[in-house]
Amino acid sequence: MNKLVKGAVAGAAGIALLLGGAGTFALWNSTATVNVGTVNSGTLSIAASGSPSWKNISSDAPAGGTAIAAIANYKIVPGDKLELTQTVNVNATGDNLKATLSYDDATITGDLKSLVNVTMSADGGASVSRVGTTQTFLVTPGASATTPVTVKVTVELPSTVAGTTGQGQSLNLSALAFKLQQNAR
Repeated sequence: MNKLVKGAVAGAAGIALLLGGAGTFALWNSTATVNVGTVNSGTLSIAASGSPSWKNISSDAPAGGTAIAAIANYKIVPGDKLELTQTVNVNATGDNLKATLSYDDATITGDLKSLVNVTMSADGGASVSRVGTTQTFLVTPGASATTPVTVKVTVELPSTVAGTTGQGQSLNLSALAFKLQQNAR
C-alpha cells in the first residue's frame, strides 16, 4: 500500500511538471480595451455659514419680531416664542441623491427641554421641501453643488406652564446640530 501511495504522488508531480514548467500547454486568447469613461461619486455635506441670530416672535412682539442681542442673557417666560435663524450650506450632488435635513433633538439639553416646543423650518428654494407635517425636509441636488438653506428653529415656552414650573431653569442649544442624511433606497 505504501508503494502505491508513493507511486501516485510521483505520478501527480510528473504531470504537474509537464503541464506547468517542463512543457507548455497554451490556448489562444485575446483582449480588447474599451473606453467607456469614468464613474464618479456624488457628495453630501452640510456646514454652517455666518452667525446665528435670535429674535422674539411672541404674539405680543412687534411685527417681524424683536432682535435678541445675546441669547444667553435672555430670560424666557411662559408665552414667549423665540426664533433662531441660521444659514447652512448644503452640498448635494448625485443623479439619484435624495436626503433629509433635520435638527438633532439629542443635541438640545437642559431642564426646560421637557417644557418647550421646538419646531424647525427650512428654505432652500426648489432643492428643499418639507416632508408632510414633520420637522424633516427633503433635499435634492440643486442647480449648483452648494445650496444655501435658511433654517429657522423656534423655541416656545407655552403660556400653559404655570405656578413655579420651569423657573430658574435652562435650555442648552449651544451644541444644536443639523443632520443631513441620505435616504435609503
